Amino acid sequence: MIIHINQAEIFFLVLVRITSFFVTAPFFGIRGVPVLARAGLGLLVTILIFPVMPQAQLSFDFNWTYILALINETLAGLSLGYLTNLFFTVIQMAGQVLDINMGLAMANLFDPQNGASTTIISHCFSILGLLLFLQIDGHHTLLLELKESFSYLPLGGLNFDGGFTWTVVKLFSSSFALAIRIATPIIAVLLISDLSLSLIARTVPQLNVFILGFPVKVGLGLLSLIVSLPLLLTVFRSIFSQLEQDLALILRSWPH
Repeated sequence: MIIHINQAEIFFLVLVRITSFFVTAPFFGIRGVPVLARAGLGLLVTILIFPVMPQAQLSFDFNWTYILALINETLAGLSLGYLTNLFFTVIQMAGQVLDINMGLAMANLFDPQNGASTTIISHCFSILGLLLFLQIDGHHTLLLELKESFSYLPLGGLNFDGGFTWTVVKLFSSSFALAIRIATPIIAVLLISDLSLSLIARTVPQLNVFILGFPVKVGLGLLSLIVSLPLLLTVFRSIFSQLEQDLALILRSWPH
């Protein structure tokens, strides 16, 4: 009887980590999904993963120790989902940078997936990235890495220290730098257009450059985006292909 109770406690800890992961993870954490459906998915994945995960022998002498373990697993799942979502943040930030330089930053849309306002190109990049993510079976990669997390991060033994926090900060800064590099070719085209408009303004002072510049920059930006779309798709695919290796590296460097 005690063995069955212990297994039930361990099963619930696994359920808490997996369900918390689905709250912040890409694709699984879409806000439009009902809470009951997300909880049911977490229960289904837990039932499938629990028999093949490393068997943990844990004992909880007091109720408060088990409550601390539940909080620990909740933070673990939320953190893993947030770190995974940074790969999608790269694509969204690249689109926002392009919107700012093209003059489309004022045209905001409400994104029901993230529950916040977003710009046009950023929203297009987000949808495109999600479709590519599903095409390369990225959701299967997330489930495999979630299973492997129980090998690298044992139940109830997760720690958060200053070194790990600094690793997350460096990952976020590198994500922002990657977003800038993705948008750089189109930004270069827009910069050349700005220089050309400034020369036109000096040559023909009667011409209202401010009125002319807005449609010119939007048109050149969209044209450059269409031309460079195959290259952008390759970059997005490369980012998602690197997801498995980066997640494994994060799990190995996580203190426990």
